[in-house]
Amino acid sequence: MDLLKSIEKLYISSEQTIKDNQGTIFISNFGELDSEKISEICETAESKLFEIGAAKKNIKNIFNILIEGLQNIKNHGDFSSDKKQHSFFYISIFEEEFICSFSNLIMNENINTLFKNIDHLNTLDRPGLKSVYLETLTNGKISKKGGAGLGVIIMAMKSKNLIDYQSSPLDDQLSLVTLNIKVDKI
Repeated sequence: MDLLKSIEKLYISSEQTIKDNQGTIFISNFGELDSEKISEICETAESKLFEIGAAKKNIKNIFNILIEGLQNIKNHGDFSSDKKQHSFFYISIFEEEFICSFSNLIMNENINTLFKNIDHLNTLDRPGLKSVYLETLTNGKISKKGGAGLGVIIMAMKSKNLIDYQSSPLDDQLSLVTLNIKVDKI
């Protein structure tokens, strides 16, 4: 199976998992992202959240998580051999929460470091997250692609929940990594 078909299969499987868990897909996107598409998605999500009467604090937190997650895909996602940055994301609604799911390509050699960093963030309380954020902001090591890991830290801060993650190997070099960011309904 080629890479794109494998990713499409994971996309469809993710949709089914949401439905099986009594969730509703609120907004989604499959494909490459650019700055214009990210702005369009964020504006659409914000207006739809207002339409359904979501709490203003939920809208603000989801909007911030959405911007960070989509920017992370665009700025830090890896490319397939055909030079494409395949990705997808969902905002899904459940009875007690919203879940923002971001899936993109990551080189297999980088997955353990990413998951180790997320595991560390998941051990921290709010003051601890703020401290890591400030430390990374002032002294963070800049990655090859220009990021200092701030996006994932911001998502953890805005979520106020643990970050769930998983990886699905696609070939000997790439996996599809998914971050699930939960926002409790207020």
